[in-house]
Amino acid sequence: MRVEISPHARRRLAIRGISEKSVLNALGDPDNILFDEDTGYFIAVKKINNKLLIIAFLLVDEIIRVISAFSTSKLNLRGGLNLG
Repeated sequence: MRVEISPHARRRLAIRGISEKSVLNALGDPDNILFDEDTGYFIAVKKINNKLLIIAFLLVDEIIRVISAFSTSKLNLRGGLNLG
């Protein structure tokens, strides 16, 4: 499946020091994929070392369109992320 990274996501990745390669690897082998009913975004989650890489994306016509991403060590998926 093809992956497109939006201009907004490219800016955010650069600001946050996250490589596009890390995003592509996480999308290729995520630990979990969730769906946010409020936004309609899928959320890929990948643990890398002691942090979680969180990627918001849309699936459009067999294309994964990355909207944004961030990395955190302070997230509890059971109680810390409201995904609808």
